[in-house]
Amino acid sequence: MLIGAGTVALMAALWYLLVVPMQVALRKTEAAYSKHQDNLAKAQRTMRSATDIGETFSNKVELLQQREAGLAPARDTYAWIINTINPFIQSRKGVNIVSFSEPVISDEGLLPRFSYKWATCHVSAIGYYQDFGKFFADFENSFPYFRIQNVDVSVNTGPAAEAEKLSFNFDIVTPVVPNSEPK
Repeated sequence: MLIGAGTVALMAALWYLLVVPMQVALRKTEAAYSKHQDNLAKAQRTMRSATDIGETFSNKVELLQQREAGLAPARDTYAWIINTINPFIQSRKGVNIVSFSEPVISDEGLLPRFSYKWATCHVSAIGYYQDFGKFFADFENSFPYFRIQNVDVSVNTGPAAEAEKLSFNFDIVTPVVPNSEPK
């Protein structure tokens, strides 16, 4: 009986000292294996979608380049703005541009921490109130990256024939592409 009790006690001790720790280690290994299998499956999905990611990136770069083509270049910004805006201004009747200042280029503009610089031109013009409303609306619709701001309206001090016209002063702000060549 003593031998039987000793055998049972020895088997129980071996069970708790050898088998139970090995089962715990096996469960940890199985969990780690499952985690690595999930990571491997995720990596394989990412690798399969690498061509899609590359294609999406190429499309976004091309879209950015197309949009930057409509922005003012860093070199000779004033000439670019005049050449871009002049046909629009000449096609509008009732609004006469009196002066158009050289643009002031700065890092601070409409959006904080924006990766482009900003060119701000001051414009003085004369026209009827309703013509300016249409001019401003058409301008911002025609040039989506340009903004009109700081509009100041005053009575025209010109000849008596133009007494009903108003004098408008405003700023045109546009992003400037750094290190770009005119296209």
